[in-house]
Amino acid sequence: MRFGLACEGVTDQAVIQNILCGYFDAPNLDEDITALQPPFDETSEKQLDGGGWSILFKYLASSRFRDDVLNTGCVIVQIDSDIAEQIPIARYDTNGNELATEILIANMTAELVARIDNSFYAANADKIIFAICVHSLECWLVAYYGAKAITHDCYDALSQLVIRDNHRIIRLAKKHKNYNQLSQPFLQRQNVA
Repeated sequence: MRFGLACEGVTDQAVIQNILCGYFDAPNLDEDITALQPPFDETSEKQLDGGGWSILFKYLASSRFRDDVLNTGCVIVQIDSDIAEQIPIARYDTNGNELATEILIANMTAELVARIDNSFYAANADKIIFAICVHSLECWLVAYYGAKAITHDCYDALSQLVIRDNHRIIRLAKKHKNYNQLSQPFLQRQNVA
């Protein structure tokens, strides 16, 4: 099966690619994974076009997205829920309490489906998977490397962890190569929850 990745950025793509390879226990699966949004140049290891949630939304509403869905086995759409209020989707109830994770994810999913177009989504739902990170993808990495799972300020928490790879310390940087290195443990199925 061929996978396409439509993410906020290339760092998210690196992590999701490693998760897919680990989940399917197929290290060479990366050959069947394509960075759709933002486009990524494997040679230079650089993002070729704009990223971020607003550009992702434009992509989801485009004919390019529809073509990609029709020409790819499965498209994974990744977004962080920390942008909910900017869309706007409520993150808190009327009493100021944070919404339950399931409700927030359901609201984010409904927004993504609306951005895609309800009828196109209904006809192709079996080819579109949403990877909604509560509240950021870095929370997945903190859950793996940290002492406990958290959902707030995960980038800061991740940057304070001492992560070693072959006795070298991995420093956090918002680069594809760095997130690929940080997510290497996800290449093993037992590390993919």
